Amino acid sequence: MDAERVDFFISHAGADRAWAEWVAWQLMDAGYTVELDVWDWAAGRNFVTAISDALDRAGRVVALFSRAYFDRERYTTEEWTAALLHVPGMEQGRLVPVRVEEVPAGQVPAVPRPLVYCDVFGVGEEQARGVLLEAVAGPVRPGRAPAFPGPGTPGAAGQAGPRLPGTMPEVWNVPARNPGFTGRDGLLVPAARCP
Repeated sequence: MDAERVDFFISHAGADRAWAEWVAWQLMDAGYTVELDVWDWAAGRNFVTAISDALDRAGRVVALFSRAYFDRERYTTEEWTAALLHVPGMEQGRLVPVRVEEVPAGQVPAVPRPLVYCDVFGVGEEQARGVLLEAVAGPVRPGRAPAFPGPGTPGAAGQAGPRLPGTMPEVWNVPARNPGFTGRDGLLVPAARCP
């Protein structure tokens, strides 16, 4: 790649190449520009310089978290640490953590451990694509006021969801207590027998 800016650099371990290519393709298909080492770097290129240049060019870094990704011997350590640096003028973080497999918390270094991440594994392709695109888009506030959670809204009678405390259940056909009821104890309780 030349010196033009890209939206995302995909940081991945070699073992996760298939995921990296899938993620890059989904982002490009959604209209983003992407730099991926296996697609954009020619043989013979200085790998360390290429990583440095890619990090300079990219607006954000999609880091594919896996067990292999956090191996200290890999160059991925330099990629995620550089991406975690605060960039003035950026309201959201530069690093977009995407897990491509379950990673034990003890294997994740302390610095990226508390980051909010998304998972693209263990779900279907369409759901994974949706999760990925939502993660790179960042949080979005609603365009209109949320619905009032009182009567006539989800959770109220006739609506899906849990019923709010203090509201009547959807089905309520128990008649009111009869104040004139005198009881039927004599019919329901057998008479005591004496020996």
